[in-house]
Amino acid sequence: MLRSCCFFCDNPLEGVMLSDLDILLTAHLMMHEHGGEAELEAATQADRMLRRGDRNELLTWFRIWRTIAVMRQVPTGLPN
Repeated sequence: MLRSCCFFCDNPLEGVMLSDLDILLTAHLMMHEHGGEAELEAATQADRMLRRGDRNELLTWFRIWRTIAVMRQVPTGLPN
């Protein structure tokens, strides 16, 4: 049996548009649960939705994936 990656994967909200806060919280949860593999896991979920032909879920997972990538960026420039 294939194990889901997190609580969000176990409880999909089909047809429900997630707010930016929901996306941010999901990205944070995935980073906590998967560490350095969170981006890969979000990409895997997005790919799964692409293969299913579920465009809404694909866009949701793409937003989560993009949010994880932004959250992982190292700050640039001089410290204050």
